Amino acid sequence: MASASRKTSVGVVFGGRSTEHEVSRNSGRAIMAELDSGKYDVHPILITRSGAWLALPAPDAPEDAGREVLFSGTPNDAPLRYAGSDEPLAIDVYFPIIHGTFGEDGTLQGLFELAETPFVGSGCASSAVTMDKAVAKAVLRGAGLPVLPSLTLFPETWEADRCAVSDEAASKIGYPLFVKPSSSGSSVGVHLVESPDDLQDAVADAFRFDAKVLIEEHAQGRELECSVLEGPALGEFLASPLMEIKTHSGWYDYEAKYEEGRAELIIPAPVEESLAEHARLYARGAFSALGCSGLARVDFFYRERTGELYINEVNTLPGFTQLSGYPRMIQAAGVSYPEMLDRLICCATARHEKLQSREYDRNA
Repeated sequence: MASASRKTSVGVVFGGRSTEHEVSRNSGRAIMAELDSGKYDVHPILITRSGAWLALPAPDAPEDAGREVLFSGTPNDAPLRYAGSDEPLAIDVYFPIIHGTFGEDGTLQGLFELAETPFVGSGCASSAVTMDKAVAKAVLRGAGLPVLPSLTLFPETWEADRCAVSDEAASKIGYPLFVKPSSSGSSVGVHLVESPDDLQDAVADAFRFDAKVLIEEHAQGRELECSVLEGPALGEFLASPLMEIKTHSGWYDYEAKYEEGRAELIIPAPVEESLAEHARLYARGAFSALGCSGLARVDFFYRERTGELYINEVNTLPGFTQLSGYPRMIQAAGVSYPEMLDRLICCATARHEKLQSREYDRNA
């Protein structure tokens, strides 16, 4: 840990092997630009598309300027070391901002937990559960929180009887519906299906990105989001003003999320305060039920004609780019971007200290 006499060393881990590699790089650069240079020594750590870990001399440095580092995965003060050397890369706190597979799904968090090193965000179990939309929905239902009707589809079920799956989707879900990989992000592999004729192609594409696919009711409602920020004391949650997403055409797909001008993000959302408070209550409930830590973005559908509010999904490592909703909602709550990063780092340190006090061996 950093002492009072020196800056805290923060390793921002970005990139990764998923389809969201470029989004993660943009998020990482945004974070590194906002970290207070008077408080932190920032170390850019890029995970390449092939899975190599590179310590970069600067956030925008090319890969060939990086120096390869190896992760030991064992408890020690410096789990990262330069390849071919005993020289450690001294990091006090890691800030992983890798979206999607091999970053947001508990795998990276598991490495940090094995190494007993502090890191920002939810732990291994919570990240894995939340990343899997089918499992997360089951947890949220069990906690009494509202989610849309859905079917979980496995390859063997689909291949055994596609007609039966199609009939079940029509009777239990109805068209139009959404088909999505259970564990992807940024709307990769997600399809709006208008009729049974289009279901087969949508399912086939979704299976390209995951071994489990979700068929879900199309809410046909307004899209609202709420950011949750923990701290500065553990267990204290700030739930932000709501944001409404209005796309200029179609639905909130990958292009609408990351191409400027494709969607309008309205903060605060023009809804009744009673609805906003209801959503914030659900957001805090989802954060707790899923065991999240540090931060999360909770997405909702609101059917204005019926007054129904549904949780769509919970994202434990939302985007931090200039177009991303999470930091904008937190800023609307009165917390600046640098202060938000301070809170997340403090929360990571506090959670690590709490975990270190646990006993794992009754004979120790």
